[in-house]
Parts: sequence; structure tokens; C-alpha cells
Amino acid sequence: MLTVSQIAEKFNISNRQVHFLVENGYLNVTQLYRNNKQGITYLFAEEEIAKLDIYSLLAELQSNRSIRPRSTASPFKQLIGTVRRYDHLMESIQSHPHKDFIQCCFYLFHLNHYAKTYPKDSTYLYRLKTQVLKKMYQDNPGFLAAAYLNGPDRYRVWLCDDCKEAAQMSGLSYAAYIKNENFCPKCSLQAVDKEYYSLIEFRVRSGDFKFTFHLPLALAEPWIGKLSDLPQWDRKTGNYSDRMYMYGRPVSPVEEKVFPINMIISKLENYLKTGQC
Repeated sequence: MLTVSQIAEKFNISNRQVHFLVENGYLNVTQLYRNNKQGITYLFAEEEIAKLDIYSLLAELQSNRSIRPRSTASPFKQLIGTVRRYDHLMESIQSHPHKDFIQCCFYLFHLNHYAKTYPKDSTYLYRLKTQVLKKMYQDNPGFLAAAYLNGPDRYRVWLCDDCKEAAQMSGLSYAAYIKNENFCPKCSLQAVDKEYYSLIEFRVRSGDFKFTFHLPLALAEPWIGKLSDLPQWDRKTGNYSDRMYMYGRPVSPVEEKVFPINMIISKLENYLKTGQC
């Protein structure tokens, strides 16, 4: 692992330039080293650094006038605030009877954000999410409450002549017109996937700790048990995308530094193997 100063020395650049590359997403923090919970040090994987042309990246940033080095004060304050909240969480669960379970929920919460941020890795990340939720639910049936959110089918739509004309006048392709749900009752619809947008919702409520996770019905149904035994309500309908992961948000830049993806994956994979994070 390399620190900021070691990268700067290796490439004969300043620490500020290294931070500039980090803040603009050109260098990914692999680990965060904590020194008695006071100092914070970024650590970078040497093999990842070796793949980068640092000088070309710096030249690209410097030649792009729309990019300016950001003030280090605000991002650093955000980072410190995130670290302190994490410390507070870890300290508050030390005597909790379900300590590892709560930790796992926390890491799974961030895994979901990574899955929404990096589509190329989402297949593995969502598979890991499913495996973790399965183990959590089967090992703690009374602590992880499940509910069945009944969603609509996915349809194949054939536009009527009026809607075809409306799509053309709007400058939209037929696919875009259908995706925007602008089609009318005269259009032909055929159900392709039954309850394609149905979800299983998992909720954790323990004192101050509250987490909510969702899985598509097709992924959870094989191991969730009888759907009729679960609380059930209709999922709110709206403009659905085929990815159907409506809930959640992407990971933030600060979270990527404090909770690097490899750390999150390692914690959850260890939970699958040992039941501990």
C-alpha cells in the first residue's frame, strides 16, 4: 500500500496534486488508515497505481478549465464527520446482543450504494447483497422483518397509430415513448413477466438502528418461505425502469474514501463465511 506522500515522492509531484487526483476521481482510495481515531491516512493499492499514467491525468485535469482544485476544507470536514459518525455507531453497538448483525446491515447499506454507482460491477454486488440478506434472514428470522410489496407486471407494448404519430411529432423513438408511459388505452399490451416489479422488503428496527433493504421477488422467493405468511401491500406504481431497483442512491465521494468498496466486500464475504463482520 502507498500513502499520499509516497505517491508524491514516487512521481515527483506534490501532495496537493495527489489529493487533486483523488478529489476528481482519478485515484481510488483502497483503505483508510486510522491512527488512534485522530489521524486519517489514505492508502492506495500499488498495482492500481502502476496501471495509471499519473502525468497524463494531471495534464488532463490542468488543461480542462472547467475543473479547478476544490478547497480541501469542506471535503475534509465532511470526511471527518463521516468518520466520527462511523466511530459512534461502532462504539454504540459494542454491547449490543446482535452486534455483528447490525454491522452487517451497515455495510450492506453501503454495498447497495456501490451497486448503483458502478453498473459494470453491479451483477456481483447485487448477488452478494442477495446472499447476505438470505443468511441474515435465515439466521435471524425474528430480527429481520420481511414484507411482500406487490408490483405490476412488465408489459410489451404495441403503439396504436395515434401514439405512433404522437411519438414522431414529439421527436421520440417508439421505445422512448413507451418508456415514458405515454401510450394510451388503445395500444396493445401483453404481459411478459408476471409481477416483474414486485419486491420483498426487509426491515431492521432495533432502538436507534433502522435499516431497510429490498430484493426483487424473483431473487428472494426461492428462500423467503410462504409469501402468504408475509405482510402484503401494493407497491406504488409509477414510471418504472427495467432495472427495477427504485430504492436507494449512489455512493458519495466521501463514503468511497471512508468505506472503500473492497473493505465493504471483505466485511460481507467474511459474514457469509463466519457470521461475523
